[in-house]
Amino acid sequence: MTPPLSDQMRDRIVHWRYTENRSAAEIKDLAGCSLSTVYNVLDCHRRYNQTSNPYARTQGRSRALTMEDLNFLSALIDANPTLYLDEIQERLSDVRDVEVSLPTLSRTLRRLATSQKKIAKTAAERDELLRATWQAAHGSIPMEYFMFLDESSMDNHTNQRRRGWAGEGRACVRRDTFIRGTRYSVLPALTCDGIIALDIFEGSVTKEHFLNFVCEQIVSCSLS
Repeated sequence: MTPPLSDQMRDRIVHWRYTENRSAAEIKDLAGCSLSTVYNVLDCHRRYNQTSNPYARTQGRSRALTMEDLNFLSALIDANPTLYLDEIQERLSDVRDVEVSLPTLSRTLRRLATSQKKIAKTAAERDELLRATWQAAHGSIPMEYFMFLDESSMDNHTNQRRRGWAGEGRACVRRDTFIRGTRYSVLPALTCDGIIALDIFEGSVTKEHFLNFVCEQIVSCSLS
């Protein structure tokens, strides 16, 4: 099915006919439409002084969701992107008093250019206002005075991939170990000169281990 002409293209058809005096056949080729479409645009311009019929009725059924419903739907997904279709359906019914089927809801999301993706997590503890306040209060401190400490860990599950490919209608299955294996943790101390202290050990980081790392490897190194 040929997509409808845009308003800009309809205006160009009128321009080509009455300003450049082109024939309908030439305009058809330039606009990439049928000859009857060219005549229809020119006829609308003669009748209504515009390129489309202002009295034409919209074909097909009216959409089940209004623009207000679509705005609510977009805001709902922005606030909670992990909702399932039936949960979105329930929210629309409770808040907007709109009953729609799951297929209609799925088509509407596609029309809004919304699709399912793997979740990218961000820390809920992150606060841009607090970060900006801290930068304003301590931004004058020379960077060589800063030291950053964090912990990381890995086991046999760390390098396992979470996505894969499979044929349509088939599950993506890969034989893999279900045993986590030995867990190793890393405690680095990072400055502008690089890592100045490092501790790699078996197990998880505890409060006591972290304090010992600070006292034995960082404080003693600074004093010496």
